[in-house]
Amino acid sequence: MGTRMRRGAGGLALIGGVVVALRPGTAANRAVRRGLRAAGRRLRYASGQLRGSAYRLSGGHPDPNVTDGVLADRIRSSLGPIEKRLDLPRIHVTVENHVAVLHGEVAQEADVEELVAAVGRISGVAGVESHLHVGLLASDTRPSEGRAAEG
Repeated sequence: MGTRMRRGAGGLALIGGVVVALRPGTAANRAVRRGLRAAGRRLRYASGQLRGSAYRLSGGHPDPNVTDGVLADRIRSSLGPIEKRLDLPRIHVTVENHVAVLHGEVAQEADVEELVAAVGRISGVAGVESHLHVGLLASDTRPSEGRAAEG
């Protein structure tokens, strides 16, 4: 009468077409659980990718009738890849009555035009007011350079 049963059941794993019983706490059990978690993540990612593709193919567009705060977040997330590609410091975005107001410094006039056009294409933006300044010098620290070493 001195034996106790462990709580938590072992698992069954299908390895190479063979069902194997796994004991709790073993390395094999942990490896199988890790693999199942990874497979679950990949399935959730693929599911999201499918939903996004279906949304775009059906002609879906984000709701244009959102609050200014939500619209500002939407603009910031859309500008991120452009800022990175152009190697620009952060562009500051505010929204008032669905009009986007942009502040910051850019390297050239073409960057201003690209940023304003990109913001104008975002669903819900009624207008764009640009306070972007051309004047980012070659000597200015770019995001790709990181912080200067402090001495």
